Amino acid sequence: MSKKVSIIGLGSMGQAISLNLKKKYKIFGYDIKKYNNMKSIKNFIFVKSLKEIFLKTNVFIIIVLDENQCQSIIDTFIEIKKRLKITKNHTIINCTTVSPNWVKNTYNKLEKNNFEYIDCPVSGGPKKAINGNLSLMLSSKKSVYKKNLALLKDIGNNIYYLGKKIGTGSTVKIINNCLAGIQIISAAEAIMLAKKEKINLKKLFNIINNSSGQSWMFADRGKRMIEKKYFKPLSRLSIFKKDMKLADQLRKKYLINLPLTKVALKMYEKGCKQGLENFDDSGIIRLLEKNS
Repeated sequence: MSKKVSIIGLGSMGQAISLNLKKKYKIFGYDIKKYNNMKSIKNFIFVKSLKEIFLKTNVFIIIVLDENQCQSIIDTFIEIKKRLKITKNHTIINCTTVSPNWVKNTYNKLEKNNFEYIDCPVSGGPKKAINGNLSLMLSSKKSVYKKNLALLKDIGNNIYYLGKKIGTGSTVKIINNCLAGIQIISAAEAIMLAKKEKINLKKLFNIINNSSGQSWMFADRGKRMIEKKYFKPLSRLSIFKKDMKLADQLRKKYLINLPLTKVALKMYEKGCKQGLENFDDSGIIRLLEKNS
């Protein structure tokens, strides 16, 4: 395993992964929007172009907003490789939440151009990322998985290898995010009921976290809702609009009726239309406040 790793996408998750991995690796970082608040420090070098970062290492962790950004990065890498006539293998570990169909189509293109690919969406948020405690949902060739296992273990402490069928990791992540998106809304609804009844929200928070209504999302997002810490996003509300769309696509594939998935998607879409797209996703409670 190379001790040099590139990270493409320096949002809250990319930054946290960079700060964690720089303890053991020399990290090269690039942001697709060409701006971020990370500066070059010991073992972290900010790179200004995709061509420059491509020539630095042969292992790339991609963690950007969506599959359109992923596609732009990957097309650029393939074009550079062809133009410079580079024949060696490169490994892409894609941690972005994308659709399984996109993964399958992209994988075929990458394989033809000597790229190894790990479908590797992650879960846990920046707090877990900075300590290397993420959950990783992986699908790839077993040989590629084993070759990169040391690095993967440095990214997360819960490694779930789901087999060689590319796209399975992304499917599991969509299912996870579907549940998470619904739970954020249910947390907001519980807090709204408590507000109307003038119940002490701090006491409510402690009670629910020690009772049957507890969930990871209530503990995390519910706290932000109560403290009104949703103006500065840790995870933008618009991301859950994207994630619930992916879940809805999966639902439509099998022609099944999942009412909570459909309602949650409509709420995130409405929240974005009402100007909440760049709020933290816990800001969905403001949509309920506006309509109450």
